[in-house]
Amino acid sequence: MSPSKKNGTSAPSPPGDRPSPRLVRGDETPEPPRILQPCVVLAPASKPPDDALHLALRAEHLTPRVEHDPRMAMAELCLLRREASQRRGASSESEQPAALILVATPTNDEVQLLEAMQRHVPDVPVLQFDGTTLQHVHTPKGLDKNDPPVIVQPPIHPEVTDEELSTLLPPLEHHDPSDGSGP
Repeated sequence: MSPSKKNGTSAPSPPGDRPSPRLVRGDETPEPPRILQPCVVLAPASKPPDDALHLALRAEHLTPRVEHDPRMAMAELCLLRREASQRRGASSESEQPAALILVATPTNDEVQLLEAMQRHVPDVPVLQFDGTTLQHVHTPKGLDKNDPPVIVQPPIHPEVTDEELSTLLPPLEHHDPSDGSGP
């Protein structure tokens, strides 16, 4: 019989066998990890996503949900968009909706999908994978990185004009101090 051992314990590892508990990157920058955002990859069934696509998606901090049918891709985009709005709730944070990634040259069905997206979900960005990088096909208004930020100013004119104010308040009575009715 083997020597008795307590359940759930093991002998400690020698000090040199364990890797360092800290995350080691090539450039040693203390950058917090980013959360990967979902995206929908529309790819033909005959062409599964390759490593180059996964590298390009990782560079953009995206995680793919692969679809082969344009209608299913549109449904998935709408579900992701609804989930994001439910997560956001009533907060004013604006979160970019999940992007559509096209892997191949658009077919007639995919062109119809893009037209439907322009009408129904114009805020969804569309990117094309060219074999190594993701190229923007459609950037929703307000999300173009080259545009300067818009700063909203309150209106300069008063909310209530003098004329509107005079109709809301009763006319002022003027007291003449010479008539003796005053204090």
